[in-house]
Amino acid sequence: MKLPKNLEPLELSRREFVVLCVLFSILMVGIAIKFVMDNHLGSGEIKVLRQNPEELTLRLDINTVEWYQLLPLPQIGEKRARAIVEYREKHGPFTDVDELLNVKGITPKVLEGVRGSIRVSGETSKAYGKEAEKDTGG
Repeated sequence: MKLPKNLEPLELSRREFVVLCVLFSILMVGIAIKFVMDNHLGSGEIKVLRQNPEELTLRLDINTVEWYQLLPLPQIGEKRARAIVEYREKHGPFTDVDELLNVKGITPKVLEGVRGSIRVSGETSKAYGKEAEKDTGG
């Protein structure tokens, strides 16, 4: 078999030409496999971080909620929810969750029932291990 004229200056034998073709084919297959693995089969290990369900609890800010937003809380009906908002409007923002004890109808038992579901403006969730901060802006 005669080689194409453009390969004659390289002076490759037929055997060398076949070897080069095989090596080139192997190289192309390797590149294709690498491409598929990188782009279609994922790019390595995925870490799944789990959080304690207690940390995912929604905590309502008692300085900004409307009375009806408090209704899903345990032992908080319309009367207590309205009393909380009225107290806040009359006395200003709460500075601490325990200040709810000053609201008519909120007993220590009721407060303990809702404590994990409420917070005060500026207070950082203790569930994330940060210290509580108080709002300095208005």
